[in-house]
Amino acid sequence: MNTRLQEQQRQWGRVVWEKPDALPAGSYQTITLRYRAGSLGIDEHGGIRVSFRFVSDFGTLQLSDPGADNYVTASTRQGLRLELSYVSKGNVRPYQKTLFVHVMDGALWEGDEIKIVIGDRAGGSRGWRLQSFVEEFFPLRVEADPFGAHDYVLLPEQPGFEICAGAPHRYHLHVPSLLRAGEPFALRVKCEDVWGNPLRHLAERPTLAMLREDTAGQSVPVRVNPRHDRGVLRYDMEGVDAPGVYRFVVEEGVVPGVTSNPVRVVDAQAALPYRYHWCDLHGQTGETVGTGTVEGYFDFGRHYGFLDGSCHQGNDFQIDEGTWRRIVAAGNNAYEAGAFVTFNGIEWSGNTPMGGDHNVLFNETDPPLYRSTGWLASDGTKMEEVAPLAKLYATLRKHQAMTIPHIGGRPAALEETDPELERLVEIHSAWGTFEWVYRRAFAKGYKVGFVCNSDGHKARPGASYPGASKFGTLGGLTCVLATEKTRDAFWEALTSRRCYGTTGQRIYLEVEAEGRPMGADVQVGGAFTIAGTVHGTAPLLAIDLLREHTVIDSLPIDALQPPPGAQHWVLIRLGGSRVYGRGRQVDWQGRVTLEGNRLLDARMHGLFNPLQGIQQWDADGVAFNFISTGNSLNLCLQVEAPGKGTLAFRSGPAEFSIDLAELSPSPRRMMEKPIDQFLELSLCPIEALPLSLPFRFGAPPPDQPETPYFVRVVQLDEGKAWSSPFYVSRA
Repeated sequence: MNTRLQEQQRQWGRVVWEKPDALPAGSYQTITLRYRAGSLGIDEHGGIRVSFRFVSDFGTLQLSDPGADNYVTASTRQGLRLELSYVSKGNVRPYQKTLFVHVMDGALWEGDEIKIVIGDRAGGSRGWRLQSFVEEFFPLRVEADPFGAHDYVLLPEQPGFEICAGAPHRYHLHVPSLLRAGEPFALRVKCEDVWGNPLRHLAERPTLAMLREDTAGQSVPVRVNPRHDRGVLRYDMEGVDAPGVYRFVVEEGVVPGVTSNPVRVVDAQAALPYRYHWCDLHGQTGETVGTGTVEGYFDFGRHYGFLDGSCHQGNDFQIDEGTWRRIVAAGNNAYEAGAFVTFNGIEWSGNTPMGGDHNVLFNETDPPLYRSTGWLASDGTKMEEVAPLAKLYATLRKHQAMTIPHIGGRPAALEETDPELERLVEIHSAWGTFEWVYRRAFAKGYKVGFVCNSDGHKARPGASYPGASKFGTLGGLTCVLATEKTRDAFWEALTSRRCYGTTGQRIYLEVEAEGRPMGADVQVGGAFTIAGTVHGTAPLLAIDLLREHTVIDSLPIDALQPPPGAQHWVLIRLGGSRVYGRGRQVDWQGRVTLEGNRLLDARMHGLFNPLQGIQQWDADGVAFNFISTGNSLNLCLQVEAPGKGTLAFRSGPAEFSIDLAELSPSPRRMMEKPIDQFLELSLCPIEALPLSLPFRFGAPPPDQPETPYFVRVVQLDEGKAWSSPFYVSRA
C-alpha cells in the first residue's frame, strides 16, 4: 500500500476481517466484518455503508426476525447506539443494494469498532443465503461517512471472497444439431450444481449411451475415452453410420443426467445448404452492471455454454472509450472462423421515452463507440450523445450494423424503426417472454425476424440461469441457419432473418413455405403449404401456425392419439407479466384443492429457481409459490379417479372452481389479462407425448402484401421455439 493510501486508512479507518475460504453458491453462511475508526472518528449520525452489486441475488438482508434467514446485527462499544437500515437502491449503480449503519448517542473515537454480523445465527437463523452464481471475488463495498454529511469515502482496502460451485446436481450433454452420416463430431459433457454453475472438476466419469429415436429404447454404449478440460469432458466421436434422430443419455453417474439435444443425421451425400449454429447474442459483465470480465464472458460461452457464436452487450452509459476498446479487443480475440463467431456490440440504453433498449451489432473489427448518454462513464456527460433513437439510426447507416429492440430494464418503445438496420426483434430473454413485441411490430408494419438471447448479467452466455433474482426464466438462444461458421455467413443469415429463437432449449426446428426457408419472402397464387419437422428436447405439447399474431392452425395434444390406457393428467398452464417494465413479475402463490378425488402425484415444469415451485402436496391438493415474467409454467396433477370431483384454484391472479368432468384434451381458458397473463386447464397424457413430430399446414392466402406467417413450438417443459416469419404476398 502506498503512502497516500496508508494515510487515508489512518484517517478514514479500515475493515478488519478474516477472509473465508471459497463458499458454495446459494449456501447459508455467516460473514463478520469489523470497521475500526481512524483518526477522524465517526461523528454522531455518521456511519458506514456496505454495498453490493445490483445483480447479486443473495438473500435480502433483514433486521427484524432473529430466527429467519438473512438476519443482520451490528454492535459497538457500550454507551453508543447503532441504527441499521437496508435499501435496494442506496448507492450508485452497480453497487445499489446497501446496508447502512449509523452511529447514534455519541461518536466513535479512533480505534473504536463496529462489528457487523451478516447471517447472525444466534437467534436460530440458518444464516445468510449467498448469491446463486460463481464469482472469483464477491465484493463487499465498504465506505465511511465520518462527518455525518452523507458524503461517503471508499476505504482503501476492500473485503471480498470467492463463491464457488456447489455439489454436483446434474450432467448436461451437448451434440451438434445436424450432421451427415459418418461425419465426426464432438459430444461434450459438463456437470452443474443446483443453480446451474458448472463444476470445474469432475470426480468421476459418467457412463454414456446413444439412443436412436425409432428403435424402442435400444442404446449403444459410448466407448470413446474423453479428454477433460476445466470440467468439460469432450468425446471425439467418429460419426453415426445410419441416418436418423439420435440423443445421448447418462446411464450411470454420480448424479442424474439431462438427455442431450437431438441430432438429426442425414444421408452422407445429402445436400446441406445450412447448418444449425447456436448463439447467445446479448449479455453483459462487470464492465457495466454485471459480474465477471468480458474475456471470461466469451470463454464461458464457448467452453461451458457450448455456443457457436456470441456478442457482448454492455449498457452504453457506463462504457468509456478505454472500456470500449477492451470489449472490442476481447470480441476480436475470441473470434475463430470455423469454431466460434463473435460480433462487436453495445446495448444502446436510452430510456423508453428516448426509444428504449436496442442491441447494436457490428460486422466490423473496429467500430466506434456510440452512446445514448455517458451518464456513468468516466469520459461522458449527463447529456444526450447519439440520441434519440432516430439519431442512432442515422449514425449507423454508414456502418455494417444492425439494431435489435430489447425488452429488459428500459423496454424498447417500438414507435419507430429503420427497415435496413432493424431486421430482428428479441422476444425472449432471462427477463421473460415477450410475445407482445411481435404483435406490436406487426401492427406497425415492421418486417422482422425473431431472436432470443439471455441478457445475462453473470458472464454465463449459453447457460444463463435466472437464479433467485427478478430474472424470471432461463436465458434464450438464437439458432442461426448459416452456410459456414464465419462472421460474414452469420451476418448474412441474420440480416436475411434465417434464424429462430428458443427459450434456451436446443429444439430442432425445420420449416419451409413453398420450398423457401424461414425469414424469406414468399409469393403464392392462393392457399399454400408450410411444412417441416420438430425434434424436441422434451415431449411436445403443440405446434402452432400463426398469421401475424393469430393462431390459424395447430397440431395440439388432443390430435396426437396417445396409446390406449395412457393416463391423462390435469395440466394447469399459466404465466404472463404484470407490466412492460422491470416490475413485470406475477406472483403465483396459492393452492390447488381437490374435493371428491385424491391427488396421486404432482409435478411442475418451466421453473428454474430451486427456491420456488411446489412447496408441499398431499392427497387433498398442492401448495405452490413461483413467479412468471411473461414466460409460462405448468402444474401436472395425477388424480385417482379421472373425471370425478372438483378442483379449486386459489392464487392472487386467479381463483375458480371447476368440475373435473368438464375437462378435455382441448385447453379451457380460465383467466386472461394483460400482459399475456393466462391460465388454462386440459387433460394431457404427459407420459405418452412424442419427442418429434412432422407437420404440414395448409395456409390460407394473405389479404395484404408481406403478411407474416410463422411456426411456434411448445414443449411440456414450457420450452418454446419461434421460427422467423415468412413474409407472404400474392403473386
